[in-house]
Amino acid sequence: MSRLRVVSYAINGRGLGHLVRQLAILRQVRRIGALLDLTVECWVLTSSEADTLARREGFCSLKIPSKAMMRDAGTDPHRYLGVARSWVLQTLAGLSPDLLLVDTFPAGSFGELVASLECARRRVLVARRVRPEFADDPAYAAMLPLYHHVVTPDATGVGPILFREREELLDRDTARRTLGARGRTVYVTLGGGGDPVAGTTLPALVERLRAAGWHVVVGAGPLYLGPELRGDGITWLSRYAPVELFAGLDAAVSAGGYNTFHELMHAGVPTVFLPQPRIADDQDERAARAVAAGAGRVAGSVDEVVALLEAPGSPEAARGLVPGGGAKRAALAALQGLVPQDDLDLAQSALTPALSRLLSPGHERDTLGLVRLLAGGTATDQARRRALLADLADRGVDVPSEPAVADAGALVTRFFDASAAAGLDRETAALLVRGLARKFPAARPGELVAAVELLWPCWARFDDWMGALSLLRAVPSQRRLGIVRFAEGLVAWLHEEEDLFDAVRDFTRLEGAGRRPVSEVLLHLGRA
Repeated sequence: MSRLRVVSYAINGRGLGHLVRQLAILRQVRRIGALLDLTVECWVLTSSEADTLARREGFCSLKIPSKAMMRDAGTDPHRYLGVARSWVLQTLAGLSPDLLLVDTFPAGSFGELVASLECARRRVLVARRVRPEFADDPAYAAMLPLYHHVVTPDATGVGPILFREREELLDRDTARRTLGARGRTVYVTLGGGGDPVAGTTLPALVERLRAAGWHVVVGAGPLYLGPELRGDGITWLSRYAPVELFAGLDAAVSAGGYNTFHELMHAGVPTVFLPQPRIADDQDERAARAVAAGAGRVAGSVDEVVALLEAPGSPEAARGLVPGGGAKRAALAALQGLVPQDDLDLAQSALTPALSRLLSPGHERDTLGLVRLLAGGTATDQARRRALLADLADRGVDVPSEPAVADAGALVTRFFDASAAAGLDRETAALLVRGLARKFPAARPGELVAAVELLWPCWARFDDWMGALSLLRAVPSQRRLGIVRFAEGLVAWLHEEEDLFDAVRDFTRLEGAGRRPVSEVLLHLGRA
């Protein structure tokens, strides 16, 4: 399969939690698709009033008003229920997804998924922890067998679903400059901002904290309708993914919602919690875990917050409470049966946390295409290379064994480390390594990276990367000469050369437009 259609069902309330979890998984599904050269078409069905989050992450969203919005508008609930159910059914029937991701409620927010699940080839439930009265409901349990897989975010082996991994956060100095932070800095949020009391509680908190000498970063949330506070000592945050700036904080005051709780702990921000009552979500239990770990405190009222912030907890304890996220593991589990297992194993190995730093917006697919090459390619690529190596062996060509490496992620790290050490920009490094792969189609990933580690330092001495590209273009495609032997010979030849332009000219003259084997040319030059 070269194309996948994924539909994310994020219909719950007007808030952000369910939507952010689904977007976090979709980001990883999209990365896996780009790595494996799959076209992934993603759709988000949501009732969140913050649906622009999907657009900002590059996903198409289809929006229905939330239940709270319809109540605010005075709409008849029976009419709304009928419209919502038929809308979901018709939309899923029209999209016919290969994969349907559903958040929290297996029957859907309106019970409409009972008749809609059959529209999807594979169905996966993201079942975050809910109150026992929901989890023990027989109707809830009866729906679970209709799903091919259930992802439990907080379970061992999965981890919480996080919007950004720690490696994707800005460093502390950059984050503080972005925030305009001066002195002790505290982040204040009451979730998405849609609670009726947010408009009065949030301004009161901000003023008290500023008066106590804190620089206050306000994450009011996209649903906040109260007054905005401006002035010295206040940063009113409009950034839609504030987690990226959390390294610049010293502490936080927050409700106990799923996403903000895990993001603050993951970033190492000790927090004073003001848990809010929810129908299915137990914020008190979550805050109690932070207190037990030494990562936070719980305030019974706004009046207690300032005093508790003097000793909110330990950053190390917070990071230990949420050491990593489970979005990638959730995405890999969701794609089981739709993508060959060998390809999923490649994604598991190659998509390391360190790689996240290199995936700049707008260039993810290009970078991941390079990672695919370095990691050995998809199952189809590997089968093609094995056939070529077998053919060479049948022809009597000495085929060296693959150098031992830890995993695909280790190869990718070695390549980027070698490029950085040589002062080579990513675009030119990609051109060179892709050129090497084309010239040596039988080269296995370990051999390709070993050749890079030989060639990059050699070529860096000339400070002429375009000359290196010209030299590589002059090399004909090789079926007999191994890439590592070529690199060793080329490095030996260039050891006493002073100019790559002259080297390219000599190589082209002696090679004779492909009439002499490259190995003989290097020997003739006397340095192979």
